[in-house]
Amino acid sequence: MTAENEDSDFSHNIYKNDPILFNSYVGKEVKITMKDEDVHCGIVYTIDPVSESVVLLQPKEPTTYSLKIVSGHSVKNIEIISAEERIVPELFLPSCTNFSQAAITNRKNTIKQLFLENRFSVKEEGDILKIEDTVTVEPPYYPQNCKCTNSIILSRIQNILMSK
Repeated sequence: MTAENEDSDFSHNIYKNDPILFNSYVGKEVKITMKDEDVHCGIVYTIDPVSESVVLLQPKEPTTYSLKIVSGHSVKNIEIISAEERIVPELFLPSCTNFSQAAITNRKNTIKQLFLENRFSVKEEGDILKIEDTVTVEPPYYPQNCKCTNSIILSRIQNILMSK
């Protein structure tokens, strides 16, 4: 393989981008200047490393935001306005306020029993179930409420939960 062929294999920007730089923008207030000199301001929610598109949160009121997606191919410059990191709200998690405490307790007991039947060690830490000291399942105990750093284990635990 020649050096020229090697370069062509890695010519996409995904191989040239700095993910640490992208991550440093998350939660910061920025000013994005577009190639047409248009300007967009807001708090960076996330940046897609492939398309380089930026999702901005634009506060309307203290607890209300609008989202703006800025296409990466049009971005000329990103400038951090405020280095103070803001807490970015979780926008896409379902609310569990629809469940009564009795329903949540019942679901917790059902799920705990399911894991025990599948020969998993389960510990209770308040409302949180810990499976094999690796996975945590939080109320209301559905697949999307699982947390684990190992994606394979997470997927398997979520599949077990989908059966109930």
